[in-house]
Amino acid sequence: MELHELKSLKVQRDYAAAQKSFDKADYYDVLGIINRLLDVDRDPRHYALLGATLVKLRMKTEAAQAFQLAGEQEGRHQIKYLREAMRLHFANNDDISLLRIGAKILNEALDDPDMAMLMSGALMRQEMDGMEAFQKTLAESDNAEHRRFSVRSVRLATRTEAEHKMIIDTFEKDPEDKIVRNYYLTIMRDINNYEVTDKFDPILQDEIEVKRDITPFLDEISLYNIRWCTNEAVNSVAGAARVKIPAGIKDKRRTMPHKWGEKIRIGYLSADLWTDHAVMKAFRGVLEAHDRSKFDITLFCNAAEKSLTDSNSAIRENWGRIVSIRGMTDDEAVEAVKEANIDVLVDLQGHTADTRVPIMNQQTAPVHATWLGYPGTVVNIDIDYLIADRTVVPESSFKHYHEKICWMPETFFPNDAIHRPLPRPIDRSVCRMPQDAFIFSSFHTHWKISRTTLDLWIRILKQTPGSYLFLICKETFGSRKNLLKGFTNAGIASERILFGDRTVDYAAYLDRIALTDLGLDTYPYNGHTTTSEKLWAGLPMLAFKGVNFASRVSESLLNAVGLPDMVCETPDEYVERAVHYFKHRDELKLVRDRLEKNRFTEPLFDADRFCRHLENGYEMMVERAKAKLKPEHFSVPALPPREGPFSDRGGF
Repeated sequence: MELHELKSLKVQRDYAAAQKSFDKADYYDVLGIINRLLDVDRDPRHYALLGATLVKLRMKTEAAQAFQLAGEQEGRHQIKYLREAMRLHFANNDDISLLRIGAKILNEALDDPDMAMLMSGALMRQEMDGMEAFQKTLAESDNAEHRRFSVRSVRLATRTEAEHKMIIDTFEKDPEDKIVRNYYLTIMRDINNYEVTDKFDPILQDEIEVKRDITPFLDEISLYNIRWCTNEAVNSVAGAARVKIPAGIKDKRRTMPHKWGEKIRIGYLSADLWTDHAVMKAFRGVLEAHDRSKFDITLFCNAAEKSLTDSNSAIRENWGRIVSIRGMTDDEAVEAVKEANIDVLVDLQGHTADTRVPIMNQQTAPVHATWLGYPGTVVNIDIDYLIADRTVVPESSFKHYHEKICWMPETFFPNDAIHRPLPRPIDRSVCRMPQDAFIFSSFHTHWKISRTTLDLWIRILKQTPGSYLFLICKETFGSRKNLLKGFTNAGIASERILFGDRTVDYAAYLDRIALTDLGLDTYPYNGHTTTSEKLWAGLPMLAFKGVNFASRVSESLLNAVGLPDMVCETPDEYVERAVHYFKHRDELKLVRDRLEKNRFTEPLFDADRFCRHLENGYEMMVERAKAKLKPEHFSVPALPPREGPFSDRGGF
């Protein structure tokens, strides 16, 4: 027998012995045999058996490398080995290695649902573009988990026509899949398709209230859940399946070594740190009012470059030190926070678009807080405090919050009286509004117009003949058509609904608000910045008491501007009061006059006062952390009331 034949026979015997040891779970024997084999024959099967053995030994990083080496050689199992390497890289959070493999076999990955799902998951975690390339493959798979991932991969706020249709088609393929159903209902609410939501809302309520089954909502995006669901117990777990909090992370972070300084170092974490964003319209005055003798401010900015160049008019460095984390991995962003030695890291987004809040699930700062950008508890994120007030989070709601509550004394929502222009007197014809008619208005984003809101407005319009309702609604995916149909089906003439478009001219936007007679709030997702803008423009508005954070915001703002009487106890009273002001316009004028004065005397637009309260809250958090005490609910004491206006812009 030739030497090479003998060598080949020995390799076969050794490989068979390694297989036998593997079957007997003698994994260290396998390693010894395979290592000798690889010295003489780098057969892909040998690397594959090595990878399988390393998996059994829980050495998944090394296992991924072994399967990758197996797949880098030509052979009939090449794709199988590379698929396994990708799966292990994904489990190891090594998205870059996974994507490098996928890029080399892209055609195969585009046709293989398993690899398409791995590629999409890696791109999603890395906040990289390209997921849409795999959506069709996933949506058409017979595997329900693939189909679910296809809809999960869609950025709903910026979805394309193709993605919109894909979600509908995926739901219709299996309407019993409750996870896909919830994504389908999200886009139906987003386009005001009341025929669909009317059909499903009773089903959802039955699942929650009767069957006590909230599992379908664990995968629903948290932000979209609070747009329709007023059950705080459900709000508190919605999205829990989408992000996991590491075991023991709270205690590890709170006990980690930390060097405190003479000043308190505040880090604000957000993608919305540019002037035209709604959050910054509220927050800018407070940010600029920080006492720099006591506080160092760092902005950890995840904003896209386009937002900073096209939608920002401020010198952001005046707000604090800027650290861009847009292109960083989570680990790199964590290191940036640690390098700044931040004492209190404040998330301004919760679970919203472009958030980086998951970095708070690592040891970043001794105190973690969330505030402003998300009206609710932030599920499965290591956060100590939610900055709120007694209206939006009463004590009775504490059990539904993962954070301890820092109660601000007047309102949780800041505002800016420095950078906002005052409304200018213009003629209604400029905005194509009827001259002498009574005009109700909303100005909220159209998706906030729920069936409950629509029905209340229909009741108001039916009892106020000759009145009009001004709304902002984009004609996206038929939303304006659907909304108008909701009114006309109830007998409201279409010409009484006045539609307007968003305007990039902020001064003109405020001018338009002031032209209307009475603002009407939405439910269950109230106005936040929009409510503030109505009140700043001098427009009286009505709201009614809600039952969760998002539905209590306007009440908080109306209280803070000295108009608690514009908060109705019930939806019926909301209708009655709207009709009353339509009939008694002299009373409405008195409210408007009072609002004009209160803008510059009440706390709502007093950014400096709000900032002092906020800073006191930070100091109380830090004192507790320094004393090694666990977070607890607390109230920030109110400063003495001002004796006069806080600004001369009101003409006092």
